[in-house]
Amino acid sequence: MVITERNKTDALGYENVRSLLFRLAAPAIAAQMINLLYNLVDRMYIGHIEGEGRLALTGVGVCLPLIMIVSAFASLISMGAAPRASVFLGKGDRKAAEKTLGNSFLLLIFVSAALTVILQLFSRDVLFAFGASPATIGYACDYMLIYSLGTVFVQLTLGLNAFISAQGFAKISMFTVLIGAVSNIILDPIFIFALGMGVKGAALATIISQCFSMIWILGFLTGKKTSIRLKRKNFALDPKVFLPCISLGLAPFIMQSTESLISVCFNTSLLRYGGDIAVGAMTVMISVMQFSMLPLIGLSQGAQPIMSYNFGAKNAERVRETFRILLVSCLIYSMSLWALVELFPQIFIKIFNSDAELLRFAVPALRIYFLASGVFGIQIACQQAFIALGDAKSSLSVAILRKIVLLVPLIYIVPALPLSVSKTTAVYMAEPIADFVSVAYTAVLFSVRFKKIIGEIGGDEADSHRQSGYFRFLRKAVRFFTKPMETVWELPFEGKPSVFVCNHDRAYGPIAMCAHFELSEDVRPWINAQVLSMRETPAYIRQDYWWDLNKWYSPILGHSLAYIYALILPPILRGSDCVPVYHDTGVMSTLRESVKMLSDGKHLLLFPEHPTGYCEYGEKIFDGFVSVGRLYYARTKGLVNFYPTYVDWKKKIIQVGKPVPYDPNVKYEEQVKTITAAIEEYFKNFNGKDIL
Repeated sequence: MVITERNKTDALGYENVRSLLFRLAAPAIAAQMINLLYNLVDRMYIGHIEGEGRLALTGVGVCLPLIMIVSAFASLISMGAAPRASVFLGKGDRKAAEKTLGNSFLLLIFVSAALTVILQLFSRDVLFAFGASPATIGYACDYMLIYSLGTVFVQLTLGLNAFISAQGFAKISMFTVLIGAVSNIILDPIFIFALGMGVKGAALATIISQCFSMIWILGFLTGKKTSIRLKRKNFALDPKVFLPCISLGLAPFIMQSTESLISVCFNTSLLRYGGDIAVGAMTVMISVMQFSMLPLIGLSQGAQPIMSYNFGAKNAERVRETFRILLVSCLIYSMSLWALVELFPQIFIKIFNSDAELLRFAVPALRIYFLASGVFGIQIACQQAFIALGDAKSSLSVAILRKIVLLVPLIYIVPALPLSVSKTTAVYMAEPIADFVSVAYTAVLFSVRFKKIIGEIGGDEADSHRQSGYFRFLRKAVRFFTKPMETVWELPFEGKPSVFVCNHDRAYGPIAMCAHFELSEDVRPWINAQVLSMRETPAYIRQDYWWDLNKWYSPILGHSLAYIYALILPPILRGSDCVPVYHDTGVMSTLRESVKMLSDGKHLLLFPEHPTGYCEYGEKIFDGFVSVGRLYYARTKGLVNFYPTYVDWKKKIIQVGKPVPYDPNVKYEEQVKTITAAIEEYFKNFNGKDIL
C-alpha cells in the first residue's frame, strides 16, 4: 500500500510494526545527530574568535546548563502532551488531540514569556551561581541576554515538533532540526566574524535559526497535511487537558533539568579527589555518553507514536509487539556499545580530546563509567513506554530514583567507603552502581505495570496465563549463567494435565524447575501468598533462613536482606504467572485457579515443604495439593498425574519419577495417603535429609 501524507497517522495502526518503527526511528536518530552537530559547530566558531576565543567559549559553556533547563520546560509540556495526542488519535478522537495541541501551544507561550523575564532580570546572578568567573561573566551575559529574547522560538520549536513526530511524520520532524542547523551554520560566521559581533552574533544566529524552524512547524501544523491542526478555538486553557500533560511530562523534565545538577556534583567531588585532570576526564566521558546514547533516544522516539496510537486504539497486541521490538533493538545496541567501549575506549576518547595525559587517565575511567551501559537499553525502552502509555507515576518514579535518589548521593558516598580503589575511581563507580539498581527497579516495575496497563485496554484475555517479559528475560539470564540441567524421566511423559511435586533444596529447586526443566515454559508454580506481598515478604524470609544462623552476620542478613528481597521477589514471582497459595478461607481460590491452569493446558509445580527454618527434611509433607486432583475431576472429569520430581543441583539432573494418577474410584483419604507416600518414598531414595 502506498502511504500518503493524509493516512500516515492511521498507518500507525496497521503497518508492519518492525518496518514502521525503524522508518520512524531513522529520521529521529538523524535529527539527534544533526542537533549535536549544530551545537558542536556553534562552539567551534566561538572558540575561533581571535584573541578571546578561549574565554568566550568558557563563557558560553557556563550558559549551557541554563539553556538545558530552558529546553526542559518545553519537555515538561510537550513530552507529556504529544503522547496523549497520539492516544486520542488512536481512539479516533481528533478533537481531543487538537485541544491538547492548542492548550500546549498557549502554555509554551506563557512559559516562554516567564522565562524571558526571569533571564533578562537575573541572568548575571544565575550565571555566577553556575560557575562564571569575573573573566567570563561578560561573555556569558552577552550570550544569555540575547538568547533569552528568543526563548519563545526555542520553546515553540522544541515543544511543537514533538506533535509532528507523534503523528508519524518523522521526516518532517527531522527537517525542523535540519532547517535550524543549516541556518545556524550559515549565519554563525556572518554574525560572529563578518559583522564582528562575537558572542552576541552567535546568540543572534541561534535565535534566528530557531525562528526559521518555528515558522516551518507552524506552517505544517496549520496546513493540510497534518492530522491535527493548530486552531484558535483550542487556545482556551483547560486544566482537565493540560494538567495530565504536565504530569506525564514531569519525568522528561527532571531527566533534562537535573543534568546540570549531576554535572556540578561530579565536578565538585572529582575536583576534591583528582583535580583538574579528573574533571577533564569526566567532561569527555559525559560527552561520549551523550553522543553514544543518541541512537537509543531516536529508537524510543520512533516507538512512542506507535505505542501511544495503538494504546488509544485498544490494540494490545501491537503495543506488545512494538515494545518487544524496541526492547530487543535497544538491548542489542547498548550491549554492542558496552563491548566496544570496554575493548576500545581510547577510540571514543580521541573523538573529543587527544591529550596524552588525559587519555591515560580517561581510558580506565571510561571502562568503569560504562560498566552498566550494556543493560541501559532496558531503562530507555521501559521509561519511554511508561510515557507512551500515559503512566505518569511510574515514569516519574524511575526518573527520580536514578538521578536524585541514587546517583547524587552515591557520588559522595562511594568515595567515602573503605574501598581498595582510588577516590576518583570510586566517584566514577557511582554511575554504574546507580544504573544497575535503576535498571533492575525499572524492569521489575515495568513487568508489573505493563501487564496491568494492557489489561485496561482489553488485553486480559490475551494475557491469560502468560508469563511476563521480565520473568522470561530472567529465565534466559539464569540459563545463560548456569550450567544446563538434564531432565530424566523414568517413564515417557504422557502429556496429560500434571502436577510436579518437587524438593525445594533451598532456592535451587524453584530455579532449576523454572529455568532448566524440560517443560519450564508450561509449568506454573504454587507460591505462598505471603511472599507475593511486599508488606509480608520480610516476615516470610526471616522465618526461612538458608544461611548459617550462628555466623556474626546473621542478624544483619535477617533484617536487611529481608527487606531487599521484599522489593525484588514479589514482582518476579508474580511475573511467573504463579498460583497464590492461601492457608485460610482463601484456599478455594488457590484450588480454582489451579484447575483453571490445568484446563488451559498448563502444568502445576509445587514444593510441599514444612517451614522448619532450615529447609531440613521432615517425616511428612503437606498433602493439601491432592485436592487439586479431586476438584479437577469434579469440574472436567479429567484425571491428573502427580509426578514426584527431585532436583540434584550438584549433579545437574532433574529426575522425574513414575506418575501417581488421581483415581476417583478410591476414597479421597486413601488417595492422599497413597500419593504423598509415593512422593515421600521417592525423595528418600535420593536423599533422606535436606531435600525439601
